[in-house]
Amino acid sequence: MLLENTIKLCETLTPVENDIVKYILANKSLVVEMTIQQLSINISVSKSAVHRLCRKLGLKGFNELKVKLAQDLADIEKGQEVIDVNYPFEQHDSPKMIASKLMKLYETTVRDTFDYIDAVELEKISTLLYNAEVIDIYTHAHNLNPAENFLDKMLTIGRVVNCPSSFYKQRMTVLAATKTHVAMVLSYSGKASFIFPILKQLYVRKIPVVFIGKAGSNLYPNYVTHHLPISDKENLQDRISQFSSHIALQYMLDVLFGCIYNKDRKRNIRYLHESISFMDDRI
Repeated sequence: MLLENTIKLCETLTPVENDIVKYILANKSLVVEMTIQQLSINISVSKSAVHRLCRKLGLKGFNELKVKLAQDLADIEKGQEVIDVNYPFEQHDSPKMIASKLMKLYETTVRDTFDYIDAVELEKISTLLYNAEVIDIYTHAHNLNPAENFLDKMLTIGRVVNCPSSFYKQRMTVLAATKTHVAMVLSYSGKASFIFPILKQLYVRKIPVVFIGKAGSNLYPNYVTHHLPISDKENLQDRISQFSSHIALQYMLDVLFGCIYNKDRKRNIRYLHESISFMDDRI
């Protein structure tokens, strides 16, 4: 995972530590060549404050932070053309150029989301979803598309998923949920107005919650059991459309489906073979 992504996932930074990381991220090439004493002098903090930051980020010390930073810079340097996820193509671009730039946007978004994945956390979440009798998805607007796609995939292996589309149905679904359910809340920003009332009711009913949204979007950690962060480069208002957030969410839901599927792969293949003639009337 990129050091920048690791920093975004750390929710316990002090104001001093936030000042340190802002300087580091704004001066990556310079910091790689610095000693800890030079860094502390440049930003007027103690060396112990730098060491505490490193430990919070899961690093042994400042030297390991520099190594990680150098690796990230090397990866970025040999990476592909940087794409503006909010305006990935320009007015003069030909149709083929638009297609090429959107392909690069997809690649960048998926790679960025992949870098956020914690293997241990992903295993816990996929096990939780696999063991649930019912999965309830709470989301709205354009996020309903990837949510319903996940629902369709789960139905092909005989798993029950609810995806209420209206706020009224969402509230009724919460009230009908039992401890055999697991909830998934999908929101790129985490700021949608429907989220908090739903989370409070789920918390009262002791139903575990998997929240999927951009890094730093888990605004209610006391009510969320697991958070799966996705690429966070899209601007909420200044953009052509939800290209990046849609692809990131779709990718993460496909990853979850793949993990669930593989937990009983033979059974799922058998179920599909036995059911396909009824599912698909073209056969």
